[in-house]
Amino acid sequence: MEQNTPKFRLRLNLFDGIILALALAAGAVLLWMAARGSTPAAQSAVPSTVEYTVRFLAWPEGSGQLVKPGDKLVDNVKNFELGTVVSATPVPAETKVLDHKGRQYVQAKIEGYEDILVTVQSPCGESDKGIVLDGGFALRIGEVTYIKGQGYMASGPVVAIKREGLA
Repeated sequence: MEQNTPKFRLRLNLFDGIILALALAAGAVLLWMAARGSTPAAQSAVPSTVEYTVRFLAWPEGSGQLVKPGDKLVDNVKNFELGTVVSATPVPAETKVLDHKGRQYVQAKIEGYEDILVTVQSPCGESDKGIVLDGGFALRIGEVTYIKGQGYMASGPVVAIKREGLA
């Protein structure tokens, strides 16, 4: 006695074919993006360092003593290593206020507060994003950074960048 095993037949109507093609295309795109994202950014092979300055904004007067040379700084958002503090200089905190009589904005000191100019040194490289610190942080002038150090957290813009060893 012989067994009747039906042969496998795939019968797709037009709607099923379209859904299957879209699913395969989406899978191919996801696979391509995953493969492209796994390759590291093209960094320069020349070892170099960068010194950059961050302005910590509106600290109470006297609290700038918390920032000491040698402190290791870390990005507070993504935990990127940002480098080592070289120097910290307190300066008067200023902001723009509206002068109603002159109808213009003027710089005014904020009483009881100071800004801290923190100079940081870090190994770096270049990529398509610009200067990338050794920890992976993309460094740009004017970009506000959120930083934590030993016993303090701060935020402020990058105000200066000085590269060494980069062409």
